[in-house]
Amino acid sequence: MPSADDLDRILVFDPTIQHGLIAYVREWFAAEDEILRTVRANIKAHHLPMINIRPEEGQMLGFLAAAIGARRILEIGTLAGYSAIWLARALPAGGQLITLEQNPDHARLAREHFALAGLSDRVTLIEGSAHDLLAESAGPLAGPFDMVFIDAEKSGYPAYLAWAADHVRSGGLITAHNAFSSGRLITEPHTDRMTAIRGMLETMARNDRLAGTIIPVGDGLAAALVR
Repeated sequence: MPSADDLDRILVFDPTIQHGLIAYVREWFAAEDEILRTVRANIKAHHLPMINIRPEEGQMLGFLAAAIGARRILEIGTLAGYSAIWLARALPAGGQLITLEQNPDHARLAREHFALAGLSDRVTLIEGSAHDLLAESAGPLAGPFDMVFIDAEKSGYPAYLAWAADHVRSGGLITAHNAFSSGRLITEPHTDRMTAIRGMLETMARNDRLAGTIIPVGDGLAAALVR
């Protein structure tokens, strides 16, 4: 009979078990419908970077949004709208998702996907530099938000976290993609990308205003409740 430690090592290192567990979660908790599959196919067909969240990460984001009763969500980094669809579907009637995208080609495709998903009425896509838009914090970007999801250029993560901490309500949630960075969190110590990600994570861990963790789903979903 394997010991508990032996079982832990098997789960961590056996790729067959890892892939089987991921497949189980996707089948029972994070199944994609035809719209989500179409969005992923279009990302590839339009030669966009394949950096969108995974189905189980999308399901987790929607779960968290519903758990805190989110009605206003801000997403920083739209790409083609895959994660935005998961988030927008978790909103109640009258809820609103604001998503920011700098690349006009990405924004155009995302709007097509929001229309395909029947979500154009609850998703507002704003084009431009997220840093410039957030600095103004005007109009639809005026807080407070119930939830912020960060999935843009990694060098900007500490600044996005700082902004979110000031614009998310008490009891609201800040989340960020790629906390693990495909393992580079522990194997790549000195690059600008990893310095920025570690800076964000350490703030989530140590700032008294935040209660943070990393949810080990997909590539690691950093999450912090605002106290």
